[in-house]
Amino acid sequence: MGSTNEAALERDGADAAGAVETAYRFIRGAIISGDLRSGETLQEARLAERIGVSRTPVREALSRLSNEGLVVLERYRRGQVASFSQKDVAEIFRLRAKLEAHGARRAARRIGDADIARLEALEGEMEAVFDELGWHGHLARFDQLNNEFHALIARAADSPRLERILASSLELPASIFNFYAEPVEERTRRTHRQHHEIIDALKARNPDWAEAAMGAHLFSILNDPDPDPEP
Repeated sequence: MGSTNEAALERDGADAAGAVETAYRFIRGAIISGDLRSGETLQEARLAERIGVSRTPVREALSRLSNEGLVVLERYRRGQVASFSQKDVAEIFRLRAKLEAHGARRAARRIGDADIARLEALEGEMEAVFDELGWHGHLARFDQLNNEFHALIARAADSPRLERILASSLELPASIFNFYAEPVEERTRRTHRQHHEIIDALKARNPDWAEAAMGAHLFSILNDPDPDPEP
């Protein structure tokens, strides 16, 4: 009898964890895609109905997203999609530039040939998507591939702590693209060139080059004067 009860509790726990993960992925994906917009109120009951879970997993998912900075929890746990200012976005990319540059430096000494081949394949697919769809329709797929490109380098750095820190900043809400100062086509073509340089640096197993190339790539993304310059 005891083992039966324990098995039932384990199943219930697994089901509850699965419901939280389902709610988390749904809400996070909707924020990243822009389906849930900056400043939009997040009603637990409505989200639970859309996702097909109870309100408890939704509440836990919102708490998790609050820790990632994608949701703001107000009084009585009422949630709202976080809003990002130009200053916020600049800070995110400045931090990413420093962290990912460090990751690229580590990766240059550790990355294997298979991972380099995968980076080349990802960049090739990004270029193909851009050539086929142009700047009018490529962004969603391009961003997915781009996130995988950066995540692969973070994994190759062989630093689980760094990988965890970067995981929440690799995918950002669609609304941040409003802060880009230059045309999508120009920015994307520059990204292709910079990705090729990063790959070349990793192929050469040159830590200094890889660090500099990754830092320059991310510092150039906004192509704006820093609204909050460091002293």
